[in-house]
Amino acid sequence: MSPDPCFCELAPLHALDILDERERLLVEHELAHFPELAAELAAYQRAVAVLPYGAPAVAVSADLKTRLFERLDLEKPKTPAAPAVPYFALRAAELPWEPFIVPGTAIARLRVDEARRELVGVFRAEAGVKYPEHLHAGFEEIFMLEGDLKIDGEIYGPGDYVRSQPGSVHGPSTRGGCMFFIRTSLDDRFVDL
Repeated sequence: MSPDPCFCELAPLHALDILDERERLLVEHELAHFPELAAELAAYQRAVAVLPYGAPAVAVSADLKTRLFERLDLEKPKTPAAPAVPYFALRAAELPWEPFIVPGTAIARLRVDEARRELVGVFRAEAGVKYPEHLHAGFEEIFMLEGDLKIDGEIYGPGDYVRSQPGSVHGPSTRGGCMFFIRTSLDDRFVDL
């Protein structure tokens, strides 16, 4: 039976987190009985923490993934096929308008990303609509296309861009009606309703 290794041999390996359970317990036992060894272990941990910053940058070979799969005797990764149509287009006359929760408003949802909790679309409101106050769960971006939109006393028109911060609240209105491009969170909440 081999003798137990000493703390001086195990401390650097403990800092690298590569000890087996028995060796880790030996280090912890030594630290419990000889607290002055904690400074030695801390020095190793500091040295390990800066190791990644001292390594030279190495360019990854373009065929690394293929060679790795060959070495592991796995099926080669397939190159993703290009989409049949590299883009999606929709004409203005084809916008899928649907009534929105607020009377006098409609939305054309262009993209809904559940993973990012994001909605991209075009929004329109009839003249005189007052939208209820709502809390933004994320950024809301508006690019005005037509009409007027009043937010916190400022009136925005065609070509204007407004970005609301997460956690902000506002209740916009329109005097003559409006239409704008919007990117917003699916998790926004009405404050008034």
